[in-house]
Amino acid sequence: MISCTNDGQILNVIRRQGLISRAEIAKLTGLTPPTVTNITNKLLELGLILESMMGESSGGRRPLLLKINPQLGSVIIINIRSQKMMGYVVDPEFRIQYQESNSIQGMNKEEVLELMLKMIAECQQEAAAPVLAIGVVVRGPVRSRDGISVFAPNIGWRNVPLKYIIEEKFRLPAFIENDSRALTNGEYYYGSVKDIDSMVLLKVSHGIGSGIVFNGRLYRGGNDSAGEIGHSTVDVDGPVCSCGNYGCLETLASETALVNLVVKAIKEGQPSLVQELVKGDLTQVTAEEIYQAAEAGDDVSIRMLARVARYLGIGIANLANFFNPQLVIISGGIAKGRAYIEETIWQTVRDKSFESCSSILEIQFSTSYIENTLKGVADIVFAEVTESIWLASR
Repeated sequence: MISCTNDGQILNVIRRQGLISRAEIAKLTGLTPPTVTNITNKLLELGLILESMMGESSGGRRPLLLKINPQLGSVIIINIRSQKMMGYVVDPEFRIQYQESNSIQGMNKEEVLELMLKMIAECQQEAAAPVLAIGVVVRGPVRSRDGISVFAPNIGWRNVPLKYIIEEKFRLPAFIENDSRALTNGEYYYGSVKDIDSMVLLKVSHGIGSGIVFNGRLYRGGNDSAGEIGHSTVDVDGPVCSCGNYGCLETLASETALVNLVVKAIKEGQPSLVQELVKGDLTQVTAEEIYQAAEAGDDVSIRMLARVARYLGIGIANLANFFNPQLVIISGGIAKGRAYIEETIWQTVRDKSFESCSSILEIQFSTSYIENTLKGVADIVFAEVTESIWLASR
């Protein structure tokens, strides 16, 4: 058997890049060109990669580009969002072979678990290639090593051993990941990130989740709990959070906080287009109406977006001072309000952080959170499959 360390590194680079030359592999991995040639030749013999097409010449002979063999198998991905569960069958090139979606609104935690198992079975039945593993994305804290959903706030799960349940039923390896870390992994490898080895992603929607990349790797922390930035305190006199603390970033800078601010302003008598958009029923206000109203020039919506942006800026300034990352990506629903929050965020970061910490900082916005969450968790599963199945058994 050939060495898994360098082999796995090269196989993952080929899979992530799509089409790549041996020279580019050597550059990305730091391995010598002869080592890359020897390993890629072995991977070709094993049928794990394919020679695809000729690349562009950079002055010499045109390079032959390599790609992952898309026929190696597939993985099932289940993404459990706030109100919806989505199931996919994905091949090694991240092409979706099958997908389905179901609402989980009004379901109790047992019903959600039953639906998840049913969806996995349906995806397995529809898969055209052998299913090698299963990945599940959930909200809230996750102990990925143990495959336990510690707390999924939208479902009510607490310490649910998803990995054990799935593996016991389907006899396939299962991997459980937090949605923000899956998204971070997807943005890092498949988003617009270029030549960056340290970044923090903030997923701002109903709550605030985050993921951290340092030295080119997803950082999980000593107890697999790194990234709970949404539960850092930014105002000790702030509102109570779902975690029981007061003044968490999530209570002041999430889409839930935005909705609460706008509804409160309307109830206090401030006129707003939002009230018209929901036909006077303030219980139906969502962030979408606020973004729509802001685009129409609604003063209340614009002012409350700026207030949320200021707290986001405080959170990012703290990140800059603590971690000194090269990049912060703001994703999730709040990215739709970029035009109304970006300037305030930047001004707050400049005001509240050390210049030496924020001088290299770049802030980007991403609205591709569904797509990159899928790619991120599929990448995590395929990376595990690379070492435990494709290379270990050949």
